[in-house]
Formats: sequence, structure tokens, C-alpha cells
Amino acid sequence: MIGEPRASLDWRRMGRLVKPGSIATAVFLAVAVGPPWFRALVTQTTQNHAMIRVLVEARMFYIAVLLILPLSIAGLAVAFALAVCGGKRGPWLARGLALCIALVLGLTVAEGVSAARLAAMRVPMPSLKNTFPDPPGESSVDVVVLGESSARGVPYHDWLSVGDILAWKLQEAFPLRRFPVTQLAKPGLKLDEVHLLLQELKRRPDLVILYAGHNEFQMRYDWGHGAYHYADLTPSTPVTVADYVGVRSRVCRLIGETVGLLLRAKPPTRTVARQVVDVPAYTAAEYAEILHGFRVHLETITDYCERLGAVVVLVIPPGNDADFEPNRSFLPPETPRAEREAFASAFASARRLESVQPDAAIAAYRELLARQPGFAEAHYRLARRLEADGFVVEANNHYIAARDLDGLPMRCPSDFQDAYRDVAARHPRAILIDGPAVLRELGPRREVGDSAFTDGFHPSLIGYTALAQAILQGLYSRQTFAWSKAAPPPVVGPSECAAHFGMDPDKWRQVCDYASWFYYHTSAIRFDSSKRLAKSTRYHEASQRIQTGVAPERVGVPGVGTGAVAQTRARPPVEQRIQPRLATRLQADAK
Repeated sequence: MIGEPRASLDWRRMGRLVKPGSIATAVFLAVAVGPPWFRALVTQTTQNHAMIRVLVEARMFYIAVLLILPLSIAGLAVAFALAVCGGKRGPWLARGLALCIALVLGLTVAEGVSAARLAAMRVPMPSLKNTFPDPPGESSVDVVVLGESSARGVPYHDWLSVGDILAWKLQEAFPLRRFPVTQLAKPGLKLDEVHLLLQELKRRPDLVILYAGHNEFQMRYDWGHGAYHYADLTPSTPVTVADYVGVRSRVCRLIGETVGLLLRAKPPTRTVARQVVDVPAYTAAEYAEILHGFRVHLETITDYCERLGAVVVLVIPPGNDADFEPNRSFLPPETPRAEREAFASAFASARRLESVQPDAAIAAYRELLARQPGFAEAHYRLARRLEADGFVVEANNHYIAARDLDGLPMRCPSDFQDAYRDVAARHPRAILIDGPAVLRELGPRREVGDSAFTDGFHPSLIGYTALAQAILQGLYSRQTFAWSKAAPPPVVGPSECAAHFGMDPDKWRQVCDYASWFYYHTSAIRFDSSKRLAKSTRYHEASQRIQTGVAPERVGVPGVGTGAVAQTRARPPVEQRIQPRLATRLQADAK
């Protein structure tokens, strides 16, 4: 069904899949209460799956108790009263009534505890200390890295990160000083959670690198979550008593939050096919609230670090715009079903034109975007065709639009990137690193693509090195740490970086294996998984070739190794392109 929403936790569907007394429940209970050696035999993914089933069953049972208990109390009370009036004691009725009343008290306590737990799960604004013990007499510069997996250096995090590269080159520039790195970046963090990590500071930071923004949406919702987006599919109220109870109960809400955490911890399921006309994971109100919170935390973190006397480096998170398709595309909420179906049909026709009549495909995509300018996939497909024809400026604009309109963002949208620019404008002492602009310089056509990335948002070694180089240049230009202008400007390249951190073939194989894993699992969250599956296979084959002794630079995969690999885009035959129009548009593009 085109555009039909799937709620974050579709309890009815889960209820059909989960059967009381299922084998999964028994396995989980055995794992939970069994000895450690037995738990070690069961993978974490299996444990999570079993736990989800147990929680779904527990929620179904809890709702049933909530619905039956009032009726049971009323029935037992009437029966007990009648028994007493009839001169009978009715001990079993009295015991049953007492048991029901005890259950009510227990459920009341459970609801209160769950409400407190839900409140505790909300990320508060942290209370941070302003005084630190004076460091010992050594001449050291404490470098603190804040952020998520990209700041941590994934998938190179076991060997290097932007912070590690920076400390290494600063040590070379200032041999009499030490540059210890405190790595507070962790995978999967949102900016509010990054803010909390400042509570772990043990020493006053001298240099803070903040690099976060990719997780603001994907870490709030499970992979299958869909907002009730279209007006003709949006329910006004819960449709059953059980639904109503499930929404109102704090215990059920806590179970839902826990199941959501477990679902986000496991790879996307491949059992549900997405549609080309989909629904976003967020509502417009949620998007605005998330953006507002992001701005508040970014401002507060920057202000706090500057008050401590630290130099703050704000890194705008770059994403793989050109070679990572949007996950979901959607139409305005008021779009009726018939229009959604007609648009999906027209989009499919435009795709079929790409291989046989590229110019006609471009015209078709332009027409589709004239009808629905917010459809991400049409922007992306048009950008691919424009780039193939050499119109790189216009293509990049459509790549960025496709990223920003993604209904399940895994790359930092422009609104969040602009928050960095606004904060930097209010904090002139901060050093702003425009990550997308830095990596765009690496592309042969000034696009941000696979040559600078390992996946959709984690840079390649070439990308991480370029970001570190930009930070070094910013510190050098500001004469930070009394950096003399007479000193040569700092320079770091991918080959030098790989040699320093020991990037041997085995490590490159691990990078390829990670990329293959990423593209395989994220293929399940798109309506068309073919490109990501093909890339997964490509990285897997690159890993195997490196194992046989082929140098990483020679496997021919962009982003693997330390050299640039020429990227080719599908280009239509010359006879299928209209040369006069092509020349005119090239001239306009050059201007």
C-alpha cells in the first residue's frame, strides 16, 4: 500500500507474530537465568530478539490484566456482598477480592515507578562543573573530542581518529609539549547525550573538537518507524480499548521505550518492503523540536567550553551526498491516495527512461519536481543524470536537496549544519570547519561522494585526513598555542597518516568488511535495495582481493587505500544527447 504509515511499534502486528509460550520466550528465559557459559553461546542479536518477544508478550498480558481486573473486582464484590447477605461467609470470594485489591496496589506502584523511570530516561540539561584541579607542572595541552561515531573515527576507530591525527601533528609542531587526547566521542550519540559526556571531564580542556549531527533522527526511532503522515490515513483516537490503555499506561510506555531501544540496536529487518512513496519517520512538529534542541545544546556546549578557556573547533558533519541515496521519500500530508499512486507510477516511468532516453528522463524528473518539489528520490535521480551530462553545480544542488528531504535522515541536514554556522557567528573565537566544503574539494567534480566516505556518513581515511588538515590549518591561521607564523604550515596526507598509524592490509580488510556490512543492512530500509547490495558485494570482493595480496589502492574501490580512485557515472551514448542544448547549459553552468 503506497504511503501507508507504520507506527514506531506496531503492537497488533507484533502480537500476531508473538505467541504465548513461544520457543523464543523459553530460550530467552533460559539465557537470562542460565549460567554465564550458557549465555555466552547465544549471540547478542538473538538475545535482543528474544527479549523483544518477551516484552511484547508482557505488554499484552499487562493490558489484559488492566482490562479484566476492574471487572473482576466488581464481580467479586457483588458476589461477596450477596454471600454475606445470604448468611454465608464466602472465604474464597473474600480471598479473591483481597488478591484483586492487592494487584491494584501493585499495579499502582508499577505505574508510579514506570513514570519515574520514563522521566529519568529523558536527557536532562547537565549540571557541569566550572572548576578543575590545576594540572601538574607538565606543559600539556588537553585535547577533548566530543561527538558520535564519526568523531570517534569509525570504522578506523581502533587505530585512529581526527583527534588522534591532530594530536600527532601538533606534537610534531610543538615537540616540547604533550597533547593527550580525551576521547569522549561514542557511536550512536545524539547531541543532548554528547552534552552529558562533559560531566566526565577530569581536567580542564585546552582544545575541544565537536563533531556531531548525524544521529538526531535515526537514533530516536526504530528502523521501521513511520509517522502518521497522510491526512487520509491519520487516526484521530485509539480504535480499541486495548489501544487506549496501551497509550495511557506508563508501564506500557516504558515497555515501548525499551523495545524501541532493542529494535534500534539490531540491524533493520528485511521482512517489510518499503514503497517509493513512503512516510517520514518524524512529524513536522517533531522535526522543529529536534532542531530547536540541537541548537540549544550546540550553543550551550560551545559557551561552556569557551568559559573554561578552551579553543573550540566546530566541525560541520559532512555526509556522502552523491553516492548515498535518500532512505525515504514522501509527499505532502494533504496528498490523497490517488495522487500518491499516480505520482509513484509516473516516477517509475521516469526511471525506465534513464537507460534508453536520458534526456527524456531528465525532463520527466523536472516535471515530477515541478509537481512535488519535496520528493527526495526525484532530486537524487535527477542529480545523477545531470552529473553524467556534466552539469555538476546543478547536480550538487539536487544532491543536497535529496539529503535534506530524506524521510529517515542518516546524514546531517542543512538546517542542522546552519546551526553550526549560527553558533560560530556568535562565538568568533571558535574555529568553524565546514566539513562538506572541505570534502567537496576532494571530488573530481566537487561532489561529496565515495572517494571521501566509507559509507553514508563515516569518512574514508582520505576524508578524515582532510578534516584533520583543515583543523590544523585553522589552528595555524589563528596562531593558537602561540604558533609562530614563521613556522611552516602543518601538512598531513593520507599516505603519511596510513604509515604512521600502521594501516596494514588486515586493517584495510576490516574497513572493507565494515562497509560491506553497512550497505547490506541499510539496503533493507529503501524501496530499491539494488545499489546498496551491489556496493556491499563490491566491498566484500575488495576485502577478498586484499586478502590475496592486492594492494588496497589497486582494488579500484573509492575510499579504500590512500589514493584517489576515478569514479565513473553512467553516461548516455552521444547520439542520445541533444548537443545544442547541452552546449547552452554547459555555458550557463560555467557562469
